[in-house]
Amino acid sequence: MPFERKGRRPRNFCLQHWWIDTRDKPGLLWAFLQHFSDRGLVSFEGTLSAFGLLNIQGATPQGTVALARQTRFPVLDLVTVPVRPDSIRELKTRLSSRGVFHQRGPIIHVQIEHAGRLVLGAYDNFHRRCVVAYPPTPEELLERLRARGTIRSYSVAA
Repeated sequence: MPFERKGRRPRNFCLQHWWIDTRDKPGLLWAFLQHFSDRGLVSFEGTLSAFGLLNIQGATPQGTVALARQTRFPVLDLVTVPVRPDSIRELKTRLSSRGVFHQRGPIIHVQIEHAGRLVLGAYDNFHRRCVVAYPPTPEELLERLRARGTIRSYSVAA
């Protein structure tokens, strides 16, 4: 897990959190962005220049305390975007190309912050052992995503 390798953990790591086995990577991202569409930020790390994410209103090439850079070397592009209905639409348009979220795709890490706290970390191209949701994510959201087939399963992290 990225946190253990680097000796860092998010502030809410000790609270109950869930490991997520993702089937539909963009579907999971869009569902979380919709759920946390107020007072949120999303960060993307990878090879991002082709997507023009910095052209989205409010986007910045810097992280936050909760949305810290996950890869130190090689240095990857990092873009943080405010989560609003208009920015979600813009992200869907810009990131709809085939292969963006695949195993060797250009987006390596995605993190979502809500009210200053990390709520979703999807690392290493959404690897099944590297996607985790934190409070205030409601378990009902995860259950809906499982029922729709967006995720295969989720489990409480021990």
